[in-house]
Amino acid sequence: MWDLREAAEVLEAQLLRPKGPYEVRGASADSRKIRPGELFVALPGRRHDGHEFVGEALAKGAVGALVSRDPGVGHNLLLVPDVKKALWELARWRRDTLGFVAVGITGSFGKTTAKELVAGALSPAYRTFRAPESYNTEIGVPLSLLSVPNDTEMAVFELAESDPEELRRLCELLQPWAGLITSVGPAHLALLGSVERAADAVWSLAESLPEEGILALAWDFPELRARVERCNGFCLRFGQGEDADFFPRDVVDDDPAGVRFVAETPGGAVDVQLRLLGRHRAVLACGALALAWGLGVPGKLAARGLAEVPPLPHRLELRPAPFGWVLDDCYNANPVSVQAALVTLRKLRLPVEVRAALLGDMLELGPEEELFHRAVVEAARAARLDLLFAFGPRMTKAFAHWGGGGLAEPTDLERLLQGVREALGSGPALLLVKGSRGLELERAVAALCGEAEQHRG
Repeated sequence: MWDLREAAEVLEAQLLRPKGPYEVRGASADSRKIRPGELFVALPGRRHDGHEFVGEALAKGAVGALVSRDPGVGHNLLLVPDVKKALWELARWRRDTLGFVAVGITGSFGKTTAKELVAGALSPAYRTFRAPESYNTEIGVPLSLLSVPNDTEMAVFELAESDPEELRRLCELLQPWAGLITSVGPAHLALLGSVERAADAVWSLAESLPEEGILALAWDFPELRARVERCNGFCLRFGQGEDADFFPRDVVDDDPAGVRFVAETPGGAVDVQLRLLGRHRAVLACGALALAWGLGVPGKLAARGLAEVPPLPHRLELRPAPFGWVLDDCYNANPVSVQAALVTLRKLRLPVEVRAALLGDMLELGPEEELFHRAVVEAARAARLDLLFAFGPRMTKAFAHWGGGGLAEPTDLERLLQGVREALGSGPALLLVKGSRGLELERAVAALCGEAEQHRG
């Protein structure tokens, strides 16, 4: 907790209409998600100005608000010239005030899952804070810093990698002592230009670590291996094979209850049971074991924490549906993650007669986006799926290379979902739903699972 009056002094800000209590438990820029005891940060947006929601946030229990003008309502308003700049100043003050060890997680994909796994692995040994959801941007990271409890020993943060300069600024703010790089690959290529430049971007985390720091590095990517000599800290390698320091063997990835495997580590073999689906999660879990081991947590103790990590919303989350099950992986998509999801769809041991996928456009892939979309359609054919449904203009164009049953729809999601329902009938079927964040395919998941969710309730 921190004191709003002290924050006003740090910012040299006027505290409008002060009224106790002044203790702050965290911060949020979303009035819909504000919790009692938090500071509401009234950021201007493209569609709405946060100042319009100050009253709503205070009514829900916010202690006060960070504003650049007086909205005429409420109390404990920190009046500053620039809300975003003040947010960073507050976050920097809190970072300097607290003595926790900061852990940064970045990579082209797998960041949120890795963040949860690392926090899980550290939790049995340390008082551990994890940044919420996917708070990885120049807004999310400082908001997370303002929410770190005073007694925290380890704090795990996800860091966006689509802009190298943004990642460097986030590292300067966070001051990580340890880090994990999950991957590098074809994501955000419209912004970064090439996989090599993506590797340069994520490597900013490695360069920000102190010489005595720890880096867990995904060893399966040549672009990352080539940079290992430039690592400031002590590098622990994790990957699929024996050339890594931490790797999985005897992986069982067809159980709907979660992946289990044996992790080979420098400290010996460790049995690991996850509640997460997907063979690739075993590799990420090895990365979490590596970082935990580097921070003094024995493998077996860290594995106990990994077993407690719950399934993550919209990330290979198995949900009941009227026709059987939806494999909800709609949070985001790139060529590598789509192919990993298709493998999981094919392997899951469920009593179904039809395995199908609803694939949406993959965004920000740059000039080769057509080739990437065609490749995942061909991967779906190689996985011997029974049906394929395509949504969005890019995936609809690639659907021409499918050659099987299903439906393509560039813009009308309702029409596509009607086709999905008609094709799957009463099942039993398993349907993967995956696409880039911009397509908001959680709408499809909610519509397809709605009947089953109401029945469960």
